[in-house]
This record gives sequence, structure tokens and C-alpha cells, in this order.
Amino acid sequence: MIELPPNWKSVKLGQLCEMTSGGTPSRKITSNFGGKIPWVKSGELTGKTIFETEEYISKEGLRNSSAKIFPKGTILVALYGATIGKLAFLGVDAATNQAICGIFQNTAYSPSYLYYFLFFERPRLIKKGIGGAQPNISQTILKELVIPLPPLPEQHRIVAKIEALFSLLDAGV
Repeated sequence: MIELPPNWKSVKLGQLCEMTSGGTPSRKITSNFGGKIPWVKSGELTGKTIFETEEYISKEGLRNSSAKIFPKGTILVALYGATIGKLAFLGVDAATNQAICGIFQNTAYSPSYLYYFLFFERPRLIKKGIGGAQPNISQTILKELVIPLPPLPEQHRIVAKIEALFSLLDAGV
């Protein structure tokens, strides 16, 4: 790890925030699907904020599986296969499948700062993937990820700079 400025900390992601994965209701029970609860799959993590999903589950599907509702603002991280490390924010309360880890917001960090840090770390997360045809990372790997954490005002300045640079890219400058 590089040397950090004196007022920055190195913290493990698991010490900084709460996280958990979702679940998939049984498809054998047709009433588990077609409800009103947005249900995110890892292929839908496109780096943008998710407001709508390809599939919806029912309250019964939620109750009869390990799926759980993540609050709006949760950072989603893909855990499996070609999507390892892909990210999105939830723009609505939604459930996810087990191939996604939800990282819940708290006041210790800027969600956008954490999002951009995880975006930067994606190549290293991919290298940590284990398994054959469908490599994956675990929540444990995410929890052990060490994050350079500046004070909140500095996090906000970093995010503002990154977003200004992305705006220039979007404008074709």
C-alpha cells in the first residue's frame, strides 16, 4: 500500500460498512415472479443507477428465498463470472440475486467516493476471482479490501474532480 497523507486512514471495507448478498426465488413456483418488487441480476450492473429491472418478484418470492430488499442508494457489486466487480447504484428499493453484493450507505464515507474506488479496483477484483469456467469473488474478499479513506470533505473534492473529468470525456473534449 502506498503512503497516505497523515489525515487519511486505511480501512477494510468490512470495517467501514455493512454488506450482504441477495437470493433467487425458486422458478418452479411461478407465483414467486411477476410481482412488484424490482429484482436485479448481475448483468444489469452497467455502472449507472438502476431504476427499473428486467424481472420483478412477488412478496411470496421474497419471503420464500434468501432475497432481501436493499434500500435506494445501495452500491451493488457483481460477484460472479464476466461481471465480477461491475457496479451500479440502486435508484429504488430492490432485491438482488445471490451474484450481487449490496453495500449499504452510512455517514462514514461518501457513497460516490466508495463507488469510484471500487471502479478503480475492478481489475484487481477480477484477478482475485477463483473457480474454473465461472470465477467468482466472495463477500469475504470484498470485506478484506483495503480502502484509503480521506476525511469526508476530501472525499467530496475527489468525487467532484472525477465527475468533472468524466464530464469532459462525455463532452468529447
